[in-house]
Amino acid sequence: MEKSMKNYSHILEIDEERKLLVINRVFEDGKRQLFTSIDLPGKTFSEDEQGFREFAQKLGENLL
Repeated sequence: MEKSMKNYSHILEIDEERKLLVINRVFEDGKRQLFTSIDLPGKTFSEDEQGFREFAQKLGENLL
């Protein structure tokens, strides 16, 4: 039995009101499915270097 591979892309969007990075999976037919969302850092890199590192790690883990 052959497995069917579905092709899809991911779109990253910034929701400034909710302070989120939203990742949607987009299928060939245009249908979108929420993949995940990540809280944006509340401070600048120079104000909260560790917070940015944690954000970058979460983002990387979700993309991979």
